[in-house]
Amino acid sequence: MKYAIPVVIILLALLGANGIYAVGQGHAAVLTRFGHVEATDIGPGLHFMLPFVQQVQVYDTRAILQQSEPEDYKTADGDPVRVGYFVRWRIVAPDAWFAATAGDDMQVNQQMTPLIHDALRAQIGKHGLAELLGSDGGAIDEGLRNAVSGDVRRKLGVEVLGIGVERVLPPDETLASVYKRMSAEAATQAGSVRDEGEAAAAAIRAKGEAADGEVLAAAAKQAAAVRGAGDADAARIYATASAQDPQFFRYWSSLETWRKTFSAGGAVVVLDKDSPFMRAIDEGAATGVVGPKSH
Repeated sequence: MKYAIPVVIILLALLGANGIYAVGQGHAAVLTRFGHVEATDIGPGLHFMLPFVQQVQVYDTRAILQQSEPEDYKTADGDPVRVGYFVRWRIVAPDAWFAATAGDDMQVNQQMTPLIHDALRAQIGKHGLAELLGSDGGAIDEGLRNAVSGDVRRKLGVEVLGIGVERVLPPDETLASVYKRMSAEAATQAGSVRDEGEAAAAAIRAKGEAADGEVLAAAAKQAAAVRGAGDADAARIYATASAQDPQFFRYWSSLETWRKTFSAGGAVVVLDKDSPFMRAIDEGAATGVVGPKSH
């Protein structure tokens, strides 16, 4: 009897130690009894269970990222291509997740992979290799998510948060062929754009030259009109001056002729001292006035 109390205390301590469990932040727990789910979504903190009768399975409530190595697929053109993918998922139905995986996350990956491969094979088969290499994969990603999300949630109790193509790796010989084809298409497109640009430039130049011709013609016409008006004014002034003093006008005209003759320099003119021009200069020097006599 004296050993009964210590034994009871030890048993109670063992039961207490095995009956307390902790759930950390970012995790939750499923409580089962002999393999049957009794409670789900048990949040962070200390909790109690019946030792040896109940079991607890803690799982991660955060998003889990799964990435695959590239595998072989066929494009719509029949070209071989190696494609890798990624998928982000999290547990949203703990009872379905536990029933399908017995609490083993590796089972989620193993059971989800065939579904993704089938959906990815169907999506790759809808696109050509050049399209796969040149696009951002948005259409394929959306098709994958639509094809996989419903089955994964129903069978595994997980929600697909994101899924898509991560790498597209064509074989070397296929890549060379695709590069050549894409280069030819780019060269054709560049030539078309260049031709359009040259045609537009020619049209602009022709329009500019036509405008220049119109401006020059208008300026020449205006200049001719100004010169004509100036010549008319000059002729009128000359006529008026000639009518008022014909002798002076003839004298002034002679001086202008001589001025223009000697203005270039280097001209030599031999005159008789009895010539009218020399007599006019001599008379001007004698009287202090160079010019014709007044009437």
